[in-house]
Amino acid sequence: MQSKQDIPWARITIEATAIIVSILVAFAIDAWWEDRRERQEERDYLSSLRQELIIGLDLLANRESVHKEIIESHEDLINQIQAEDRASDGSLLYMFSLLSRPTVVDLPRAVFDDLVSSGGTQLIRSDEIRIALAVYGRRLREFETDNDAAWATWEQRLQPYLEGRIPRRDRLLLGSFGRDRPSIDFSFGRSQHESDFDGVLADPVFEDMLAERWLRVLARSERIQGLQSLMNEIVGLINNELSGVGF
Repeated sequence: MQSKQDIPWARITIEATAIIVSILVAFAIDAWWEDRRERQEERDYLSSLRQELIIGLDLLANRESVHKEIIESHEDLINQIQAEDRASDGSLLYMFSLLSRPTVVDLPRAVFDDLVSSGGTQLIRSDEIRIALAVYGRRLREFETDNDAAWATWEQRLQPYLEGRIPRRDRLLLGSFGRDRPSIDFSFGRSQHESDFDGVLADPVFEDMLAERWLRVLARSERIQGLQSLMNEIVGLINNELSGVGF
């Protein structure tokens, strides 16, 4: 009978260990590359989102003076309803012209929407940023609702009411170009129809619609201030995150 050969356990153990170690190293390398890819994707998202927020903040800041004028025009007309001596026709026309100025601001949100719809928020490691973005999404929905409500009060109620009472042509000319640009510069000139300022100011229906839109625009103004504060906070959080050692 042939003698049994000794099993080389030491060599088998070394080879098995080498195989296991190589597999573990391969897994570690894959995990490292995946983590690196996710960190780069997170950085790209945060950088793009920061830029989008900064653009939105600039839009809101640029509309701030216009929004203030619109609020003041409502308040001036409300005061005129109660005033014993009303303002001149030219001043009243200017007040009415400001009512028609658009109050809607479309904030850019493509990056934010993509981040949410693609599940990209899971890549963001900062709990503060994720919570702030959840609040931002809710604030955006409220902001857009206020946008629609404020404009609908004008488009569906005040504008139709003023037709035939205060010529739209005069209101749009003055509202678009201001007092410093006389309508005589335009080929079609001023309307030949007189404005019924006294009749409009004495009508309780107009007063009711004006007060409603004034309150909606005021509420929207407060919403804008809160939104601006939140957007600035998120930009600050992103700046801190991108400057951290994790990247």
